[in-house]
Amino acid sequence: MPPRYSKELKELVVSGFQKRQNRTSPCEAHCPAGNRIQAVETLIKDGKPEEAHAVLLSRNPFSGVTGRVCTHPCEMHCNRRKYDEGISIRALERFAADAPVISRLAPLADTGKKVAVIGSGPAGMTCAYFLRLMGHAVTVFEASAVLGGVPRVSVPDFRLPKNVVDREVGNVLSLNIAAHTNVKVGRDVALAAIMDAYDATVVAVGNQKERLLNIPGREALVPAVSFLGASNLSRQSLAGKNVVVLGGGGVAFDCAFTARRLGAGSVSLVFPEAADAIKAPQEEVEQARAENINLYASYLADGVEGNTVRASGLSSFRFSESGELIAEFREGDVISLPADMVICASGLMPETDFLEGLSLQKTARGYMVVDDFQESSVPGLFAAGDIVTGPATVASAIGSGRRAAIGVHCRLEGLTEFPEVVFKENGSGTLSLVMEKKALRQEQHVVQFEEIENPTYHEHAPRQQTNKSDRTHLLPFEEIDLGFNAEQAQSEASRCIHCGHCIDCGTCVERCPNYILDRNEDGPFVRYPEECWHCACCRIGCPTGSITIEFPITMLV
Repeated sequence: MPPRYSKELKELVVSGFQKRQNRTSPCEAHCPAGNRIQAVETLIKDGKPEEAHAVLLSRNPFSGVTGRVCTHPCEMHCNRRKYDEGISIRALERFAADAPVISRLAPLADTGKKVAVIGSGPAGMTCAYFLRLMGHAVTVFEASAVLGGVPRVSVPDFRLPKNVVDREVGNVLSLNIAAHTNVKVGRDVALAAIMDAYDATVVAVGNQKERLLNIPGREALVPAVSFLGASNLSRQSLAGKNVVVLGGGGVAFDCAFTARRLGAGSVSLVFPEAADAIKAPQEEVEQARAENINLYASYLADGVEGNTVRASGLSSFRFSESGELIAEFREGDVISLPADMVICASGLMPETDFLEGLSLQKTARGYMVVDDFQESSVPGLFAAGDIVTGPATVASAIGSGRRAAIGVHCRLEGLTEFPEVVFKENGSGTLSLVMEKKALRQEQHVVQFEEIENPTYHEHAPRQQTNKSDRTHLLPFEEIDLGFNAEQAQSEASRCIHCGHCIDCGTCVERCPNYILDRNEDGPFVRYPEECWHCACCRIGCPTGSITIEFPITMLV
């Protein structure tokens, strides 16, 4: 068989694969939202951020949010880390997301079907977004006074300004999606009434109930998310106070940063994870140290008495299937910390009282069990986000919401297979969906750095550093990270190796000893397939690992 090229798709693909793309990169494989990272970086490099934004919108309507708060597992798996420094993917996503959109998204013709979405966080609004684009009438029910979920209510402004969330929620609502705030299902309206009135219902309430440690002095603990929500509204001073935060995840670090900005005299983080296993991103750990926040790794709080927190050193810990903490302690290793306020960030639990009475299958921890279409054991009731996965990232919620929308569409339209879904530009300059009956479910090979035979084609170049606000000392809740300017974004995007995808460099054509390869406007191609010697010179010279060679069976004997 002659060489086979894996080339970047030009279509705005929502779901499914195309035959021309059989390889991909670790960054794309590890993106929970399913962002087409390489396509975005190509367009930014070429000075087309608006088109890059359109690519993001084909998978993720909240790329301005994820471009600021995502834990970026894509960057952790970037192949370029084995060459010099990984690509600043999150910052590039933010740069594209903050650009205008060149084409307006247009929903398909109305199907006559109605879908209710319970919850307006990233999972719920993403689900509503794609359902509406597929032509269904969508109504969102939200218990709080504002839409957007945790990113809107609880993430501090210095990480995620509220106008960014409002902008992206507004873009979703502009598709003519109805939304009812201050409506709590189970209190203001019965779930049964919603399910009777709609053709399908999606539960995307996330984890709303805060878990407090069961320790002496538990009544003194301040729930973390409640603290962040209140701080976003009131900015109550903590001047001179000693604040201790129990937990080591992103929420715990946000609490610590917020307490510092509210004037706390001392801030300490106490968490069970070891120092090299902190759940929060490394840049947040570095920020904590820069802001003189004390980090107590491998400690578990075991009591609050007066203005003191007591914690014991851990040698190991794990969680049981039901979520119970099982810990082994270091004998004699106990610390006492002064504490005027103790904030508990020990996790969230699903609040599913409104689901009582349904024959609903749940996990041991109380999360909803769903099938491949994200439909629960109750017909017509679907679920997306943390209510399915347990506590996860915003990006994971977005990916779950998109899959749920496609699953609902399949059930409503009587489809037994996921369709191929892409955006196409129509005559009026808008983008609308084109849906094929069945998607290609092709397994993509994830190209590792060691498979790229010619990495030195790419020049060594330092990673671009994002701009930082110089006003945080005057405006403590000012956004810290200001992202890239256009020049920085283009420079950073040009560092991408494009693992697994052809960049039309022509090296393979130049290296072919039998002259069977040629180039056209679509890049290199095999002009004389029957003349291929299977020498692999093309693959060895390829700087992206985008070429696959399948040897004839006669050569393998």
